[in-house]
Amino acid sequence: MVYAGQSLKERAEMLERTRWSTEFSWPEVEKIAGHLSLSRAIQGMPVLKEGDLDAFMCLIVEGEVKVVKEDEKGQKKVLATLGKGKIFGEMSLFDGEPRSATVVPSEHTTLLVLTKENLNNLIEEFPLLAVKLIMKLGKSISQRLRLTSGKLIDII
Repeated sequence: MVYAGQSLKERAEMLERTRWSTEFSWPEVEKIAGHLSLSRAIQGMPVLKEGDLDAFMCLIVEGEVKVVKEDEKGQKKVLATLGKGKIFGEMSLFDGEPRSATVVPSEHTTLLVLTKENLNNLIEEFPLLAVKLIMKLGKSISQRLRLTSGKLIDII
């Protein structure tokens, strides 16, 4: 990933345009954006790799990524294609476990990145806002689990 600097206001506007932040007021969006960095991901270059231990999540501002996992035979399978307003990597903020999949941009992609360190800073500085953000992330994880469970039952 290539990190590109943008002003706080520009990051806040990007966050708001994704429509991911609809539950947050403008002052809250600005506070969250103050803890995000901007990154440009290059087509075909993994943003994160299965097995990596780094802890950060990404919100797609522009572009598209594919979530890929290898099966038992080493074949790469696309689990999901994610576009603007979608997040990935959020589980690492909670469990510290190795990445469960690889994420590869299918085109040049702009991301807002939240690291574990910056999440911890947000928790210290704005605890109520951090709870609201964590609840949103938890809801996202829950929705994905429900979707996966629904797909799994069709296979069993």
